[in-house]
Amino acid sequence: MFRSFFFLAISFALYYGCGPSISEHLDKRTNSQYSSTHGIEVFFNTSRAVNPGTQVACSNSYFLNFGNMGTQSGSCLVNVPADREIGSLPFGLGNRDKSFQFLEHRVAIQGKTKEEQEKLWWKRIEEDPFEEVIVFVHGFNVNFEEAILRAAQLKYDLKFPGKVALYTWPAGGDGSMLGTFFLKNTYEKNLVSARSSRESFKNFLKRMASTNKKIHLLVHSMGHQVVLNSVSELSKEWGNKPFLKELVLNAPDYDTGEFILILDSLLKSSERITLYCSPGDSALFASAQIHQTGRLGACSKFPGVDVVNVNPIDASLLSLGHGYYSSRPILTDLYQLFLGLGAEKRLFIRKSYGNENYILRN
Repeated sequence: MFRSFFFLAISFALYYGCGPSISEHLDKRTNSQYSSTHGIEVFFNTSRAVNPGTQVACSNSYFLNFGNMGTQSGSCLVNVPADREIGSLPFGLGNRDKSFQFLEHRVAIQGKTKEEQEKLWWKRIEEDPFEEVIVFVHGFNVNFEEAILRAAQLKYDLKFPGKVALYTWPAGGDGSMLGTFFLKNTYEKNLVSARSSRESFKNFLKRMASTNKKIHLLVHSMGHQVVLNSVSELSKEWGNKPFLKELVLNAPDYDTGEFILILDSLLKSSERITLYCSPGDSALFASAQIHQTGRLGACSKFPGVDVVNVNPIDASLLSLGHGYYSSRPILTDLYQLFLGLGAEKRLFIRKSYGNENYILRN
């Protein structure tokens, strides 16, 4: 533990220089300690269709897995347990120190119109004293509740003091045993939903950029089908001026050839792009078979992009597989990345001379 802290402190010194600025920066970053069980409020914007007959709004029965609609914003208060394995989402009633639980459902405000509620939602984002915000976009086969819990886990485990704004698009299965067996059908439906959500996400990101927050955009898996084209279009519309602080691509299920076509505008959209990839990702291998094209998350070098091969840690986390982005090694690296440290100065990273720039050591 001391050794890790020592090297982290050295990294900060190299990046920020010596003096009180190091301590001040860390104090500001760690003012929310999240060392015990804690209630986390997750702000969300969604294009999911709703079931208005359901009373509990922060639930899968209200926000559905299929069907796009006009966007809606809200927040959910989630109990995040301290006594759990990093990356897991144990859920249920009982011991709050061991289980995630939904505590409050904060979607509609009685007596307010939808427009008034949207204004209040954005006001809370804008008035947050911390200057940074994480925008998280989940991947394939993730229902509403899982998306909320994952966003809460990321905020807690990253000890992030600012707001985490989840954009959740219509993803997930039909819940039937038959649907489990025919996962390809679910994949195809989710893919249509993802691409149909681009305009909605683009409007959401445009509004988020107007808050003047430093935006860390964190994307997983099929979520790149929602995000990358939208970011590329915004970059062109705004004269290729950067509006993102960090663009972090995790196991992207996205065509490599299409990525090359929009790479120039993506590079101009953000101060840095980091791509976490794994040539051993079985989910991306299956996707490549479906599309008959290479997937971005399988590792290739691209000019201007920090490509980090996580295969060594991915192979040791068989229970996480395609979801390695929520694991301890990635969270450790993300923490340093959001501090602004360059890849070569971060813990447990070594240079590579293969199909990537860096390798994350196990």
